[in-house]
Amino acid sequence: MMKGAQKQLIVLRTGGSRYFDEAYFVLKPPAAGERRESRDMVFEANRILREHLADAEERGGDRRCGRRWFAAGLFVGVAVGALALLAILWIF
Repeated sequence: MMKGAQKQLIVLRTGGSRYFDEAYFVLKPPAAGERRESRDMVFEANRILREHLADAEERGGDRRCGRRWFAAGLFVGVAVGALALLAILWIF
């Protein structure tokens, strides 16, 4: 437990995002003499979310493609295993 620690937090509930339900941003302590306005903080938080969503889409955020490759590999593995078993049974 930390005594005397105070953090400010922005919570963004995205609602329509495929990737995020909520995003939490912990604010840095303000620099000396710096004023923070809430709309500036929300704008910055939205900018960060947009960047991360764009990065996720560039990396292929859709995981279905990976599942297809896994299923194809599994099918090939089972087929090769079955052929090997048939070959061993045919030899003996």
